[in-house]
Amino acid sequence: MTDKILVTDGRSLSSLAIVRSLGKAGADVDVCDDFKRPLSAFSKYITDTKVHEPISENPAAFVDWLVACCDREGYDLVVPVRDETTLAVAAHREQLSTVTGLFVADRSTIAKLMDKGNCMQAAADLGVPIPKTYYPTAGTEEVQTTATFPVLIKPRIASGARGIVRVDDPSELARKYEAVESMYPDPIIQEFVDHSGGHYSIGTIFDEGAEPVATHVYKETRQYPASGGPAIAAHTVEREPWVDSVLDLLRAHDWKGPAHMDVLYDPNTGEYKLIEVNPRFWSSLSLTINSGVDVPHILYKLAVDGDVPPSDGQYREGMNYRWIVPNELLWLWSHDRKLEAARELGWWDRNTCCATLSRDDPRPIAGVVTQGLGYLTDGDRRKKIFDRGWNT
Repeated sequence: MTDKILVTDGRSLSSLAIVRSLGKAGADVDVCDDFKRPLSAFSKYITDTKVHEPISENPAAFVDWLVACCDREGYDLVVPVRDETTLAVAAHREQLSTVTGLFVADRSTIAKLMDKGNCMQAAADLGVPIPKTYYPTAGTEEVQTTATFPVLIKPRIASGARGIVRVDDPSELARKYEAVESMYPDPIIQEFVDHSGGHYSIGTIFDEGAEPVATHVYKETRQYPASGGPAIAAHTVEREPWVDSVLDLLRAHDWKGPAHMDVLYDPNTGEYKLIEVNPRFWSSLSLTINSGVDVPHILYKLAVDGDVPPSDGQYREGMNYRWIVPNELLWLWSHDRKLEAARELGWWDRNTCCATLSRDDPRPIAGVVTQGLGYLTDGDRRKKIFDRGWNT
């Protein structure tokens, strides 16, 4: 592979995993973000780092910058990573396709799946199991009298469990719903499914024909914050028959590109229940790649060559994943019984891969420190990092 590729959102773990995958394959990889020294910029596989204005302030201006950058640099492929970048790129696929290669779904499809209310309704219509979900349009009285508590109030569009509020007492529902609604329009209410049954993730990539080219399943065993956030420990598990029925939701939406699906096993009903869809790359992507499902390379083949070699769908079960720096350390610091928690973390073994640490590519650890210090000195970014998990 000798192509020149631009990976967006260099701050994210997903971007670092993509950079490492494509760089090892021989691509000339650049990264971009709205600050100069994001995490992925420290990788030995990076040629250059491009800086643009924040996308949230003006998505159209970002697209204009991206078009000019691709025209100037001659990128063969652009890989959007985070939500707002993926939406901006998808909204201007036709314009961007004149200057670079892309492999992203239609913007309207991405937006529908990103909206938890719309996504849950679509899943229910297809018969995909979900937690009992309510869509209040005229108050919460019906939910108070019919729902099994506890319930979770969830923003339609948010990530990292931000804005989610748990309600144990029906008498508190109206007040707490109003508080969430003041920040997030039209939130949904879901009956709570205990994580003790198992929290599973599906990472997949679909081709132009809306069929999965590759799929990886893993079980999340630790999150930070513990009440709900990205996985900081996980391991690869067998792909069981229930996975294919969940993937039907993506097939029904003519999906193409990468997607991640959160699923909880409900021991009370014996069902695997879809919690949400993230229509983009996922933070634990390095586990997927190290388990033998190289999604970034597959995306490259689909975008540039139009197809991929046939696969038997097998991957390496039992592969472990840890996000040690900084989130595992933050998890340990937040734990009431730190010594007991430290024992729970266990030891590193040869079947363990890490989100940031790598013998082959060690410099991103400096990126963790540099980026972290930048976040701590920026109030808005600091809030996004620590404002995660459920509230009560």
